[in-house]
Amino acid sequence: MQRKTICGVDVASYVIRMEEFHGYRSPGMLIGGVMIENGTTRLGPTPYLNVVCETVVCLPDAVQLLTPCTFGNGFMQVLDWGKFALTVYDRDRLDGVRVWLNPDGLNGYPLISDWFRRTGAIREKPPFEDLAAEVLAAGSNLISSRRVRLPRSLKDKNPVPTGFCPECSESYPLRQGPSCLACQGHVYYEMQEGSL
Repeated sequence: MQRKTICGVDVASYVIRMEEFHGYRSPGMLIGGVMIENGTTRLGPTPYLNVVCETVVCLPDAVQLLTPCTFGNGFMQVLDWGKFALTVYDRDRLDGVRVWLNPDGLNGYPLISDWFRRTGAIREKPPFEDLAAEVLAAGSNLISSRRVRLPRSLKDKNPVPTGFCPECSESYPLRQGPSCLACQGHVYYEMQEGSL
């Protein structure tokens, strides 16, 4: 592997942390690291970094390992658009850099192309080490980026008023209406008899 670091983190250490956090060694998280590094370098230093991921796959975990932005602190938002793209931005200025996997960038990198486009047989993946070497050699050749401006922050700056649902007595954000979303019929589970 030619590249020694991603976002200032030793690649070997990142791969270990990736496996512990993500559950396995992920080429998508390596590409995500290259994307994050490109975006944050172009954005420049900011104490108010936010990240928007446009996929639920791999990128959010790369963001959480390589930046201070997480689901828990609200500085990372995830849109389930299925695009391997992200935007890093300053939440005060709303200036940012959008970075995406460029399909033309896959030319010349057959392992990455086959892996990403899923052209191989089901569950047939090249060894991680081979894919990782190709990702690290390709680096920024795989991606494109452009400066952007957000019309508004995707994170509420003010505390969200909460209350207790009059139907189920559970807490919920009052902006959802007179009752929680579950009691409004947007529930993802069915209650079973008995309790644990």
